[in-house]
Amino acid sequence: MSITLVEADNAPDNYPVKSTGKFSFKVIAKKDYIRIDGTCALYIQIFHNGKRKRIPLGINVKLSSFDEKKQLIKGRSEIAKDYNLIIGNKLADINKISVSYRLSETYLSLEKLIEELTNPNSKSDFIIFYDQELKKQKGLIKDSTYNQQKSTLKKLKEYKQKIFFQEINADFINEFKIYSKKILKNQDITLESSLKNLKKFLNIAYSKGIKTPLNPKDLKIKRHKGSRVFLNEAEIKKLYEYRESIFINDDNKNILDRFLFSCFTGIRISDIQNLLPENLSEDFLFFKSQKNGKFQKIRLGKSALKFINRRTVFKGSYTDQFINERLKIIAKACDIGKHLTFHVSRHSFATNYLIKGGRVENLQKLLAHSSITDTMVYVHIVDSLVDDEIINLDSILM
Repeated sequence: MSITLVEADNAPDNYPVKSTGKFSFKVIAKKDYIRIDGTCALYIQIFHNGKRKRIPLGINVKLSSFDEKKQLIKGRSEIAKDYNLIIGNKLADINKISVSYRLSETYLSLEKLIEELTNPNSKSDFIIFYDQELKKQKGLIKDSTYNQQKSTLKKLKEYKQKIFFQEINADFINEFKIYSKKILKNQDITLESSLKNLKKFLNIAYSKGIKTPLNPKDLKIKRHKGSRVFLNEAEIKKLYEYRESIFINDDNKNILDRFLFSCFTGIRISDIQNLLPENLSEDFLFFKSQKNGKFQKIRLGKSALKFINRRTVFKGSYTDQFINERLKIIAKACDIGKHLTFHVSRHSFATNYLIKGGRVENLQKLLAHSSITDTMVYVHIVDSLVDDEIINLDSILM
């Protein structure tokens, strides 16, 4: 077997740039050392420019079980299939590494190939590249953005331990989409975020001269608006009645204070978590949005003021994950059959604001939307509610 490598511009000065280099390799059995149990080790033997290296496969078989011509283990047993899979994967890795270096126009020596096989680096493995580049950005990007991009990295690692740049093509993207939706049960809007993050780090790789079969600019990402679950007036009252009941525990009450406060202000959980007493001034709230860095001033109505205090703003300290887990329990306790997350409070604020006669231009400012298009989603929701309600008049005669 052999792999042809076109020499790169950054090859050593004494390297024949216009010539072609070949890596030839084969699977061999170490016949000169037979173990007590009658087995010997299998290696991949690689030749390049007169040099030879052997890479152990971690497989020991009897010579009679090894087909030298086919370079595979004989038989159809499960162990034979497993061993042949190991051999096939290692040979495929050699090919992927060589192609990745060729695409990035980087010279690949025999020593470098061995190093990549035993300890892949960011020149060939996208997972390692993504991890290293993300660490460089810690502190330079918002914590929420960093955590979101780290979450995508975690998904990619769960999908495949190693992702060579060479294998990132249209098929790879489609297979990752299927994995995200069918295995991880991700919603369209979550998948959209994952693909945006993947594209971001592919663009960084391209800027550093690392190429993939799929050019990042050809990765088209469909924008999804999400389901926009919101609570109506009656459901918000249910939550408030539960908050006021003697049956609620401290954690649930503290979490409901945050959630209901957002139902009357539209503030994101990232901003709720960072509010301090100094953000309050009389009946106004002043803060800098964690998401977009915009300074916001919101007047607090009597309802919003019910859920905060001047000394600590909110009681207790909870992670976003814990809050969302508790909200599901609270929804069940209040007999609310909707998928409750903290962001539902923001949707509830926006929808009810418009229902009560608020203007969409003012809502855009309150939600700190950069584009009126984002705010118009709530107008469409309210319009659809009006359409549904007029149909209810049919009950008079029908």
